[in-house]
Amino acid sequence: MRYTAGYMNGLESSGMQWLKRAVLIVILLLVALATLDFMLENQQGIQLQFLELQSPELPLSLYIVIAFILGSLLGVFVGWLITTRLRLKLMVQSNELNRYRKEVDKLRTQPIKD
Repeated sequence: MRYTAGYMNGLESSGMQWLKRAVLIVILLLVALATLDFMLENQQGIQLQFLELQSPELPLSLYIVIAFILGSLLGVFVGWLITTRLRLKLMVQSNELNRYRKEVDKLRTQPIKD
């Protein structure tokens, strides 16, 4: 049986997708286990103070995990803002390019004046 190049590319693509998913799942499980271990190892209670405000006494690991999650969410939000700004800029430039193309097409169809 002969396989065409398109068929083999399809097989490689689905195989690579499966491998990427498997690696992602393994990495996520390792991160979850490391986080769980970190939380279990750092159970001592601390109280944070900023200016005149004091937090309740909670485990150190909880404060660190909350800070990590908030930082991650802030990073995703900033990335989204940058992406949105660039998409808007691309849309404006695409409209400008279309306007220039129409102008060039219009000039091409006009007769040459002496």
